[in-house]
Amino acid sequence: MDLEPIIAYRTYSDRWLLELIFKRYKSDECLDLTNNQGDFSVIGAEFVNFISTVITARIVKKIEDAELLKDESYADVMDDLASAWRKTSAPLTLPDTKDEYWVHTNNSVFEILEKLGLSKPIPKPESKKTGRPAKKSC
Repeated sequence: MDLEPIIAYRTYSDRWLLELIFKRYKSDECLDLTNNQGDFSVIGAEFVNFISTVITARIVKKIEDAELLKDESYADVMDDLASAWRKTSAPLTLPDTKDEYWVHTNNSVFEILEKLGLSKPIPKPESKKTGRPAKKSC
């Protein structure tokens, strides 16, 4: 086909995303084996596999939109997110980055959570003017 270079590049980018999803589907999530005998069991297993693939694609898109894939791979981001633990006694509202319900979560994970909108960042203090105040003339 005679395509514009930008269209070919975007098409290749989308194709690569599909390859990553299928790799995750088959190898990382071990969803290529059903170990089922009945038709309904196979259909049910494939339905669950399809739903998990759709969810994975949405997660990849969200991470890509937050521009987290520029510095790390999808697997690295997911590993970092897996280390973010909250106590079960935590309220069900959107968590603050520095509340007392986080367990052993480091600052780089908080940055990822904030970029994805999964945690409210700490408000930054207003910047103060540097230097001495101007002298008043008499």
